[in-house]
Amino acid sequence: MINSQHFSFDISILLLAIALIIHTICEAWIPAYHQVKPGWKSVVFDQALFLDNLPIFISAIGAAVVSWKWPIVGGILPAIGLTHPLLDHLGLSWHDRQLRPGSWTGLLFVFPLSLWVYAVIYADRLLAAHEFLISGAIGLAISVWLLWMAVRESAELR
Repeated sequence: MINSQHFSFDISILLLAIALIIHTICEAWIPAYHQVKPGWKSVVFDQALFLDNLPIFISAIGAAVVSWKWPIVGGILPAIGLTHPLLDHLGLSWHDRQLRPGSWTGLLFVFPLSLWVYAVIYADRLLAAHEFLISGAIGLAISVWLLWMAVRESAELR
């Protein structure tokens, strides 16, 4: 018999993992496509671009899959989903006075889904306070690292 509490968490965390992958595609592939529109195949089949983002894809799906047994691992995804759009997309877009790639998917898709996952976690009491803090700190650390990478990349382009 399926435990409805865990089922709602499993569905919400899987949807969030898929949203993070879609968001990553919007961040990486769409800007690359706009640079070489007639040569779209060079972007779609860009092995370096794919390999650069493969760890994100594997980590998102992996965290969603193992969260059925260890919800603390799944709790990392909504932490990233809340902090990354705010730090990277809202913060850097405001600083640079232009929208960064992936801002719309981050703020309008990933952020609300992350709130929903946290609502499910809270309602179903899936994480103890210390587990919530640990997974949140790991997600925040990953988001800060992503922000640092974006700032570094932006500085190298200038």
